Amino acid sequence: MNEIDPHKNDELDDLKSLWKDQPVEKSYGKDEIFKMIHRKSINSVQWLFIITIIELILGLGISLWTIFSGQHFYSDDTIKMVGEGVFKRMENLSHLGLLGSIMLMGIMFYFYRIISSSLSVQSLMSTILKFRKTVTWFIIIWVLFTVVIFTPILIEMGYNSYINASDHSDQTLEQLNQNANQVGYIMALINAVLIILFFALYYGLIYGIFLRRLGKNLKDLKNIED
Repeated sequence: MNEIDPHKNDELDDLKSLWKDQPVEKSYGKDEIFKMIHRKSINSVQWLFIITIIELILGLGISLWTIFSGQHFYSDDTIKMVGEGVFKRMENLSHLGLLGSIMLMGIMFYFYRIISSSLSVQSLMSTILKFRKTVTWFIIIWVLFTVVIFTPILIEMGYNSYINASDHSDQTLEQLNQNANQVGYIMALINAVLIILFFALYYGLIYGIFLRRLGKNLKDLKNIED
């Protein structure tokens, strides 16, 4: 008859003890997971709403400062070179940024209320999807709108800058107009690229963080729905 090795029994007891000491992972039900995703979604939209409020306050502050102080971010020589009338039109159009902030803030508030009141997986999924599409398309359209309305003014600024930059007595009137127009178009193109890059970086970094989080929430909702 084989004798039982006491060392093996000790090892078995140790294994049993370790197994009992293993932490039991908490399992969450569908409703609990939905509540967590719901809270995270509300939080993301809430932060985007706060960001739009900050943008509006900063834009309003800058606009009021330029209106009441009469000060500008450009020197008087620069303003004279591009043309005072053209510069004034550009400055007035720049206040349209406030309109964009107000519209975006309205979108955030509208969807914040809907997401907060979404009480089912399907309704939350649908609202997040609509929210992401609405914000994305609004930003794209607003950037294109900004480029379109500023392009004619930028062309005129480039034209005036070339005319007023130096003496052009060695050029004919036709050559002068041709060269000035070329400078205007180049200036408008460069500024259009810079505007698009600025908005792409700003919205991609700031808004993109929260929109990607909502995208992840959408995937998690699809998983618990399946």
